[in-house]
Amino acid sequence: MKVVMYGTKACPDCVEAEEILKEKGIQYLYMEFSDNIGYLKRFLTLRDTNPIFDEAKENHWVGVPCFQFQDGSLSLDIDEVVKRAEEEA
Repeated sequence: MKVVMYGTKACPDCVEAEEILKEKGIQYLYMEFSDNIGYLKRFLTLRDTNPIFDEAKENHWVGVPCFQFQDGSLSLDIDEVVKRAEEEA
């Protein structure tokens, strides 16, 4: 399984999530948007159009780390990523 992770190095939760992905040997593409406006635009499009971010927006959170699976589905939960990776292994 390969997952896309949207986030930023400035976010402690993103840093921790990346460490978990590495420790578990889960393949991922990190769309780190601190220095890449294209990645930020892709993330904002997801954030603005997907109800998974409703709670984050209501609480004025960014909504990262965000994980996108190969089937296009999204999760804000690193534990779900690990579980799905283990199920596919």
